[in-house]
Amino acid sequence: MICGMTIYQIFWYFIIYSLIGWMIEVVFHAVTQGKIVNRGFLNGPICPVYGSGVLMVLIVLFLIGSILGIKTSVDTSHPMILFAIGIVFASLIEFLAGFILDKLFHARWWDYSDRKFNINGYICLEFSMIWGLAIAFVLRVIQPGIEKLVDMIPHILGDIFLIIIYMIFVADIVITVLTVLKMNKQLERMEDIQKSILKISDEMSEIIGSGTIKTMDKLEQGYETATKKQEQLHENLSENKEELLSAIKNSKEDYQKRRQELEERFEHLKKEFMYSKLFGTRRLLTAFPSMKHNLYQKIIDKLKENK
Repeated sequence: MICGMTIYQIFWYFIIYSLIGWMIEVVFHAVTQGKIVNRGFLNGPICPVYGSGVLMVLIVLFLIGSILGIKTSVDTSHPMILFAIGIVFASLIEFLAGFILDKLFHARWWDYSDRKFNINGYICLEFSMIWGLAIAFVLRVIQPGIEKLVDMIPHILGDIFLIIIYMIFVADIVITVLTVLKMNKQLERMEDIQKSILKISDEMSEIIGSGTIKTMDKLEQGYETATKKQEQLHENLSENKEELLSAIKNSKEDYQKRRQELEERFEHLKKEFMYSKLFGTRRLLTAFPSMKHNLYQKIIDKLKENK
C-alpha cells in the first residue's frame, strides 16, 4: 500500500483521470473555440497533468490524516478542504509541468501571462480556482464510483490491460518527445533561411548604395572640370551610369536567384511542418494555439498565419 492505495489502484486512477482530463480539455476547447481538437501534449487521449493532480490530492489527504491521526477520506473530508488542497497541489503540478516543458523544449505550451494574478505565465488564480472546484467535485462525486469500478475489474485482466495501456503510454511519450525535438530542428532551419534572405537583401542594398556613392564621387570629380571639359563630363556621366546599371542588374539577378532558392527551401520545410493535422508538429501547433517559443516565435507566428 502507498498512501492508502495499492499500486494497482494508483496505475488505474492515473490513467482514468488523465483520460477524463483529456475529455474535459477537448470539450472546453470545442465550446470556447468552436473546434474539436486533440488538446493533449501527447498524441493519445491522455493529459497526465490531470491524473497527477488527482493522485497528488489523494496522497496529501492521506498524509494529513496520518499526521493528525484522523480519517480523511474523500467521503468524510469537508469540500472546502478538498477545494483548498486542490488549488495548492494541482496548481503546483501545473506550474512544474509548464516550467519543465519550457526548459526542456524552449517553449511555453500554455501561457497565462495575459491573465491577472499569474505566476510567470505558468499558472493563474482564475484557473487555480477552477482546479480547486474541479478537484472537490471529482473527489466527492466521481472518485467513490471510480474506486468501485477499479475494484470490480478482475486483477489478472486489469493487469493485462494496464501493461498494454502503459506500453502505449510510454511509446507515446517517446514519439512526442522526438516530434518536439524534430519541430525545434525544423524551426531552427527555417529561422536560418529567413536570416539568409535578410542577409541577401542587406547585401543588395549595400551594393546599390556603394555603387551610387562611387558614381557620385566620380561625378563630383567630373563637375570640377566641367567648365574646362564639358564633353568629358557627359562621357563620364554616361559611362558611370552604364557601369552602375550593369552592376545593379547583375547583382539583382544573382540576388533574385539566391532568394528564390531560399524561399523554395522555406516553403518545403513549411509544408513538411504542416503536413499532418492528426499527428506530428502541426498537431502540436493546433493543440496549443497560445504556445510561445523562446527561440523561434517569429517563425511560429508565420506558420500560424498559414495554418
